[in-house]
Amino acid sequence: MLVLGKKTEKEEQDRLKELAKKKQQPVQEELQKNETTDFLEGELPKENGNPEGVVCWGDEFLGGEEALNYSYKSVLQRILRENGYSLSVQDKTLEGAGTLSMMTMAGVPGEQVQQFVEKHQIAAAGAELGVTETEIRELTPEQMARTDVNCIPIIFMGYYGGWNHDPVELAEQQQKILDTFSNQERFLIIGTAPFDGSVDVAGMDTVLRERWREHYISTAEVCSAPISTYEAQEQLAQVIFHKLVEFNYIQREG
Repeated sequence: MLVLGKKTEKEEQDRLKELAKKKQQPVQEELQKNETTDFLEGELPKENGNPEGVVCWGDEFLGGEEALNYSYKSVLQRILRENGYSLSVQDKTLEGAGTLSMMTMAGVPGEQVQQFVEKHQIAAAGAELGVTETEIRELTPEQMARTDVNCIPIIFMGYYGGWNHDPVELAEQQQKILDTFSNQERFLIIGTAPFDGSVDVAGMDTVLRERWREHYISTAEVCSAPISTYEAQEQLAQVIFHKLVEFNYIQREG
């Protein structure tokens, strides 16, 4: 069972429900919006040499000032600068949102997102589903804007659900987002168990590592504390930085 640090599982469930009431809407409504976005499959900018930056896609585990100072993406930006890299780190994360919201924000065609929703409903066979399994976040125009397609994606999603507790489906959704980038050779995938402990961590890591090979990072293996802690966020950022250097994804300028 996953340990949630200061938060109990019930508290986290209650927080998700409140976020859903305030910030989420039926999936069909958001899919209609998505049909009018500027992003069209097959019209991605061509690769033009060095990446324009690094972009963190997926889950946010901290809020407000905490995220600005202690989230892995903020720590990664600091590490890059301290080591002489001028690349910026873009933020495409959402707190409390599921993977359906991530795909929608990435511009994945609405009918493809809806297929996952229908699959979840069929599998539930009438049982109640978590909000992130059928609904998506109400997204702002700023969130829907894509200025990151020439960046190196760090895709870290799944903590809040949206993938029917199936690591194979999660990998499929990760691929959907990766497909929206101009360079699909340079990327990292981060995996962590969902907040409700519904999936075995070792089994999940096995599936995702088999799919993503050397591109995969397991928080269970690189973090000594729950992922929602400052310590784990710092450790994760350090591992990401070393992977970017090891794979020669980034270079110092000058």
